[in-house]
Amino acid sequence: MLLETRLAGLVDPFQARMRASAFGPELDEAAAELLQLLAIHRTRRADLNNRLRLKALGLTADYLDAMGRAPEAVALLRPTVEELLDGVGAWHRELRDSTDRETTRRLLRQRVWCCLAYAIARLRGPTWPEAGRALGRLRDFVEGHLAEANFPCHGTMALVRYYQGLWRRNLGHLNEAAWDFDAALDQTRRRFEEKQARFQTTNQERYRRELIYSRVTTARLLGFGHGGIALSRGRYVEARAWLIAAHQILAQLGQETWRKSLEVYSRSAAVLIEELQPAGAARLAEQAVRLKELADWLVPRNRRHAFLADTFALVAEARRRQIGCPLALDLTGLKRRLDRLVRRAGGDAGPLAIVAATELVGCLLRSGDPDRAEAEIERQASGGEPEWRLLKAELTMARGHRAAARSQLTEFLEQQPSGRALRAKCWALLANCEATEGHRLAAERAISAAQELREHVQDGWTKALLDDVGTHLVRPASIPEPMPYQTPEEDPQWCDLDHNLETARLRVVAMAHERHPDYNVERLAALVGRGPSWLYAFLGRHRDLPWVREILD
Repeated sequence: MLLETRLAGLVDPFQARMRASAFGPELDEAAAELLQLLAIHRTRRADLNNRLRLKALGLTADYLDAMGRAPEAVALLRPTVEELLDGVGAWHRELRDSTDRETTRRLLRQRVWCCLAYAIARLRGPTWPEAGRALGRLRDFVEGHLAEANFPCHGTMALVRYYQGLWRRNLGHLNEAAWDFDAALDQTRRRFEEKQARFQTTNQERYRRELIYSRVTTARLLGFGHGGIALSRGRYVEARAWLIAAHQILAQLGQETWRKSLEVYSRSAAVLIEELQPAGAARLAEQAVRLKELADWLVPRNRRHAFLADTFALVAEARRRQIGCPLALDLTGLKRRLDRLVRRAGGDAGPLAIVAATELVGCLLRSGDPDRAEAEIERQASGGEPEWRLLKAELTMARGHRAAARSQLTEFLEQQPSGRALRAKCWALLANCEATEGHRLAAERAISAAQELREHVQDGWTKALLDDVGTHLVRPASIPEPMPYQTPEEDPQWCDLDHNLETARLRVVAMAHERHPDYNVERLAALVGRGPSWLYAFLGRHRDLPWVREILD
């Protein structure tokens, strides 16, 4: 009984701070006390009819997830939620047979929230595919049985659709994920309008919390939702637009944790966009410094986002060092930091997770450590994602097995992966492989195919790779002998387009005359596809040439 009293005194203030995203020492102290009180439920499920316990569990798990401690949230909720999910199919009968439907609806809604907290925590780790089944069953129950006109559940539906969108985004179903995020935005708007009508004039403090909750939810949907879809598609410029918009929504609210988390995603996209040109070196260095500052700030607040900030700070510095030589990297001063980040990679399923992991392993590979790169590829590349397949081919090339690498790259292209930027990168790697083997014609064809897709590439390193490989494959223009009217002072590349055209036409007529020296102007005009009057005028401009005088005389 004493435990229930302590929980009752903690839960409502804790929920108020969570809804206002008031992260800080007071919230941390309350969370620590709740974790101590609820520790027993790591091994023993809570009473499924005790709404207070379920609420305390769900809120504490939400806090742990927001702090980047998703595995702890999973461990706290697993015994309780696994039993809840086993019985979700019978909840509608429990509601139908209840004598107090209002109370039962609130209890069932609390069960749904508890299950949603578990689902989002599972989405953060490598076991995220298992969360999809739970989200589908919860959505069916809420839409089909729990929600009604007097109990609309807008907030619950917004969370269900948001989490389902994250699950579909991670699965690669990006269009369906976008529909879920749009539906969640609509439900968030409806929820705020309902709360505004109830509390704007009667309870200013509650209205302020609801306003903050609505804006934070909207910012997360825009940034991590739609922005995450753009990141997953490799559209980093579009992602920056979503993320900056979400960042601005929170600019006036003081919600530092979410605002800086969104800034991490935005600056990470900026690092990926930046072209590896000398002019971009200062910008990459600036991004590296700011991302490291964000990483240090986020370490005690959100470990997942701190890892991403630290990773892309290192990627920014690595790309700065790769300017002019994208396939080589000097890790002096970064090796220990890279090793630490590589050990943490692979435990997330967010839109930047694969990019972060492949960038780190790519740094190992291009710095001359293929053994460690191969070990990390074997550890992390379990899903067959195209980014990992390209990295495997690059590893095969680095080991000198060019025939095998060519086979891997050709197979990749035959399967027509959806990302045109990925195909451009694959063509560039294939061109490099063919050129190393001495197959110049095949290499030129491959780099031509890569250049045709270049406009779809937004990753700066891939652009540098295309330029680097293309530079070594383009044949320099060669002029076997001076052309007529070319003086020693003239540029042999002929930058004067009018002069080039005039000279080319003169060469065509000269070749026709050499082949048929007995042809007059009329017959030569027919041979070169021009009218006689045009050819008379053209030859008149070059009468000082001996062979032209032969024709005209």
